[in-house]
Amino acid sequence: MNRHHCFPLQLFALTSLLFCACTGCKDNNKPEQDEPTWGTASLCIENPIAPSDTLCYRIEFKLDTLAGESELAKSLAAVLRDSIICVEGYSTIQQAMTACADSINKEWKTEMDEMYDSESDMNELLQYCYIVEGSPVENSSEGILSYQASIDWYQGGVHGMYVVAYYNFDKETGKLLDIRDIVPADKEQTVLQAMKEQLCKDWEAKDWADLQEQTGIGMLGELYLTNNFLLKKDSIEFLFNQYEIAPYSAGLIGVTVKRP
Repeated sequence: MNRHHCFPLQLFALTSLLFCACTGCKDNNKPEQDEPTWGTASLCIENPIAPSDTLCYRIEFKLDTLAGESELAKSLAAVLRDSIICVEGYSTIQQAMTACADSINKEWKTEMDEMYDSESDMNELLQYCYIVEGSPVENSSEGILSYQASIDWYQGGVHGMYVVAYYNFDKETGKLLDIRDIVPADKEQTVLQAMKEQLCKDWEAKDWADLQEQTGIGMLGELYLTNNFLLKKDSIEFLFNQYEIAPYSAGLIGVTVKRP
């Protein structure tokens, strides 16, 4: 459970791709040529669910990226390709997006051809959407780049899904940090206990059993040191997505505790 998460992505056909760059925030202690340059890889598709229908499905990407060949830029690009877009074996983010786009478009068109009925009142359920966004997080933790990615998707049924993932990089080496780099083994139980106590406080529960009864938190899985965390100067924010440790109704579950 402590491996770095990978979004459960299956994606779609590329109809437009835009890549633009803008200069990142300046560091007055470094020469201008060493400043990071941010860009945005964007893709937006909106196609009708059937040739004669006005209802559409939508696919959208908006991922901030780092230009250049620094270890940090390479590490972030690898996460974008392999863990957010979830396609390995491509050298660029654009290529990964294109491959995903082709895959999901074929899947969706096949499914819609089978399910679409021009006389049906249920065609609105075929208005699928898949929206992926990613950007750096303002973070006061010195020497760390934190990145937040989210995916919002609907493929029919009662409700869609929403997932948020955090990634933390050492700016100097480009290393993607694991929670074990932050919380040593001998501090694990201390942090877990702090998480339980903070969750009870946040949800106004008397104790862990009361919290489970009120919210369902902990009913689908034990609390653990997830790699889905945001590293701050003096604290760590852990985030659990839907169905990880609680039912869908509990939503996203975040808890912030002091850094050990």
